[in-house]
Amino acid sequence: MTPKYITNVVFLALTATWVGLVLACAWIPAYPILGSGVMITFSSIVFSALTAPVLGPLWGGASGFIFGWLVPAVNPGASIGLLTFLTPTMAALMSGLVLFNRWKEATLIFCLNLAIWFLNPFAWYQLMPVITWEYWLALAFIVIPPLRKWIISSITSRNPANLTIALWCLAWIALVGGDTATGNNIFVWTLGWGTPTLYSYWVGSTAYYAIADVLNCLAGATIGTAVLLALRKANLRVLAVDFLKNEK
Repeated sequence: MTPKYITNVVFLALTATWVGLVLACAWIPAYPILGSGVMITFSSIVFSALTAPVLGPLWGGASGFIFGWLVPAVNPGASIGLLTFLTPTMAALMSGLVLFNRWKEATLIFCLNLAIWFLNPFAWYQLMPVITWEYWLALAFIVIPPLRKWIISSITSRNPANLTIALWCLAWIALVGGDTATGNNIFVWTLGWGTPTLYSYWVGSTAYYAIADVLNCLAGATIGTAVLLALRKANLRVLAVDFLKNEK
């Protein structure tokens, strides 16, 4: 068997295991979505911070695709219709591309999401542009070379002093730059949330989601730090981030 075949088998097994783990986490509530009975679950916290280091962009994107199709069966409250699979797929793909320094592709995808958002007239309604402030922070992590390189090097080296902060930044790219940006487009363009009657919800909840997203990423980064450091200590080198370090 060739090394490439063995690697693919390992990552196929990792992907199946990872999907099963995050599906199990979809039962655990984290915080509510304002104005609805729906809860953001623990799967969002774990998935945004760890999918890219564990699986990278290709296998991570595949895990998001599979998870997105299966999670409505596990937790119907997580469903946003036929396009549910898009949000976790984009979250994993965006963070994986950035971690593997494929920042041009990540930027292109992010700009496409932005263009779709701003093509809707509701995106310009009164103070609606203010809700995109989180997007610009995610974009800064992607396109500013010193920031991006620091995130990549801190995670690949697993420097305990910087790892949690770097994972927070990567989780922000996944959660905001992938999941939220895609989800907001789905809500506005296909689910009918882009109307003036919902304006107070969008703008009024900006502060709430800012705090929730910060804490979401912090929880994921804290868990991710413990997992990555424990695996390094155990000398288990089967994650995507280990292959990235070997390439360097």
